[in-house]
Formats: sequence, structure tokens, C-alpha cells
Amino acid sequence: MTVTDDHRTSAAAGRPPRRLGIALLAASLTAAVLAAITPWPRGFQGAPTGDPELMAELEDALGSRHWQHVAAARVDGDEVTFAGTGAHEHTEFEIGSITKTFTAALFAEAIDRGEVKADTRLGEVWPDLDGKVAEVTLESIAMQRSGLPSQEPTPSFRDGVMSVLSNYIHTDPYRGDAGDIVASLNDVEVGEPEPEYSNYGFAVLGQALAEAAGQDYTDLVRERITEPLGMEETFVPDSAEGLSHGYTASGLPAAPWTLGGSAPAGAIRSTTHDMSIWLRAVRDESAPGAEASHPRKAFDDSDRIGWAWFTTTDRSPNLTWHNGGTGGYRSFLGFDPKSEQGIIVLTDSANWVDAAADLVSAPATDRTESASETTTSATERTGAREFRTHLRCGGSGTRRLGGLFGPAGDMVGDEDAASRRPHRGGGVRAADPPDLIVRRLD
Repeated sequence: MTVTDDHRTSAAAGRPPRRLGIALLAASLTAAVLAAITPWPRGFQGAPTGDPELMAELEDALGSRHWQHVAAARVDGDEVTFAGTGAHEHTEFEIGSITKTFTAALFAEAIDRGEVKADTRLGEVWPDLDGKVAEVTLESIAMQRSGLPSQEPTPSFRDGVMSVLSNYIHTDPYRGDAGDIVASLNDVEVGEPEPEYSNYGFAVLGQALAEAAGQDYTDLVRERITEPLGMEETFVPDSAEGLSHGYTASGLPAAPWTLGGSAPAGAIRSTTHDMSIWLRAVRDESAPGAEASHPRKAFDDSDRIGWAWFTTTDRSPNLTWHNGGTGGYRSFLGFDPKSEQGIIVLTDSANWVDAAADLVSAPATDRTESASETTTSATERTGAREFRTHLRCGGSGTRRLGGLFGPAGDMVGDEDAASRRPHRGGGVRAADPPDLIVRRLD
């Protein structure tokens, strides 16, 4: 009879099983590879350009994120100071929803030319429209209180699927052309005429102005704004040509946007050189349609709104401003007509640059602080407030601390979900396409 000693320990039993060792090695290699290819938060990339002091102030205000390249301009009267890293004042960027300020200027200019009136209804522009949508006025659209939805209804099921997919593959989600924008009005549901940011509304406004003028939107921008002001580096693109790509908030490539029929809501490309011309011309009211920047009504507890332009009510000095964002770009432009100071920031990464407002303005509470605290960044102080609200193109909006977009984490500014707060009645819907952003001081 053979007796088996179950308590014996062989030399082999004292070593880790071979399969476990291989698994641990594979896991270690995988972790190393992922660490090597994962973009980590970092400063701006490339050679510095322009004024080093302005660039240092900008870096301090914006902090460390997945930055790529940036160009900035600070305006003081007629003096303009440029700075950048990996970019300069003639580097081209997508300006996103700052485009709306051009569309608003075209609206004011069309009124001056007698092509439309402030209270012109959509049914007067397109007589085939009927029902509630036909009664929507152009001014209500320009002041973001038309009741039109945030997002254009997708032209087809296929376009809807592709629009959703664009969240995850970082491509242009806007599928319809100008004709699709107009056709979509036949089926759109109009809500209450209360303040609610709508990219779709500005697409409709731009196409309505084009219809009234008998020209397309691209030609209107060129002939009525950029050519008269000598803005040779500002245009509405008809293709992705000219820009390789921007970057998502986590550093992944994001394709350029042209937006098709929604171009009046956010398609313009420009440079800080040209944006400084635009800022000064609007500020001095020498730009065509400059009166669009005048605040007309309250938008919420922190901003009044003109036609597209917001004006803060709780900063010192208060700023007239707009910002923007596409899949791989962010922008901010703000100015104070009284002090004649302003700031412009354009970047090719999907991280907000609104904190740059602190270079020319601060929350009113900050102005009362002691002199010993004046060197502290306004964003670090108790009670400090930044331009924080973004409003989604695709339906309900969210207010976020520093981020943008919704379901696709790589498409949204920062990935801190805890920073999301509901804004104007909604959460984030996974089926919504990315935004053309606007945020306000929060």
C-alpha cells in the first residue's frame, strides 16, 4: 500500500505558476505601453512667440491641462499685444460660437439695409411655413429666447446615427446643408419664448438673412464684414482643408468642423490678429452691425444679452463677451468698452480658456480684497467666479466647471463628472451631438 503525503512541498510548488508569471509580465508591459501613449495634463507645446509676460500670465490663469498650442491678444485702447506657444497671431483656429457675433452683426446690418426688421417673422422669410414656428421673430432668435430647440433635427436616420457616432470618433457632427436647415422648420417643435441658448436658432437666423439678401451666408460674411474691416484671415470654410485637426480635452486628435447649413452658429476660422481687429471695431462701434453688442435684456442672474453678445453684471469691469468651442478648439473674446481693454484666446484643444477673462477683469467681489492679495489669481480666491456655463447644441444644457460636451469623455473639456451641475432644465443625453459652446460667468 502506497501512502501519499499531502503535506509535502515540492520545489516547484514554491515558485509562482508559469502562467501567472506570464500574465503578470503581460500586464506590466501593457501598463507601460498605456502609460507611454496616454496624454497627460501638461503645459502648452511648442516655441513661445510674442510677449513673454502675457504668455506667462495666460499660463498662470489657465493652469495645466491637455494643452497643445495657443495664441492670445491683449487689447488696451489701440495697442495690441500678441503672445503664443506653438502658434502666433497669424495661426488659424476654429473660433466656434464667436461666429454668432458675426451672424448678429449681419442681422443688425440687414436691418439698416431694410432687408429685414427686428420683428420680421420666419413666416415672412419663408411663406410656406405655418403654425407656431412661422411666428418666431428674428430678434427673438438673436436674443436666444425664440423657443427653437438647441439642436437641428437630423435630416435622416442615417445622419442621426452618424451625428451620434461623431461623439466617439471626433468628427464634425453637423450633417445638414442650408436646405436641410430650412426644411427642418416644418417639423420643429417651438417651446416657450424664454432665455435658452440655441445653436439651431442661429443656424436658422443666418440662413434667413441669406434668404433676405439673396446671397449665401459665406458671401455675406466676406462682403459685409471681413472685407470692409480688412480681416483677410477670417472666413467661413467650405471644407476641412487648411486645418489638419485639433485635439480633444484628453489630447486625442479631433477633426475640423465646417458645420454645413449650421455654419452661422459656429463655423468661422480666424486668427488672433483678425480677432483683435474685430474686437476693436465692435468696441468702437466702427464695425458693420456693431450695435448687436448692446445689452438689451437680462439673460440670467449674471448676464444681459444683446444680439448674440453677452455682457456680465457681476465683474469689475463688466465684460461684453462670447466664447466658442468645436470638437478640437476653444476660444474666448471679451472687452470693456469703457476701459477699452480686452482679451482674445484661441487654442487647438478642447479645454476652456474663459479664465483668461481674469487678465482684464475680475469678479466684483475680488476688487474689495486687500492689496496683499492682489497678486493671487482670481480663480483661486474665495468667491471667485469664472465663465463657466456651457449650453449644449443637442437639447438640454449643463453647467460645468471647466468642461464641455457630454457623453464621450474625450470630447468633453475636463472629465470631472462631479463638476457637472444642471442648467436650464436638463442633463446630458448620450444621443446628442457635440456642442458649439457658449458659457457665461457662473
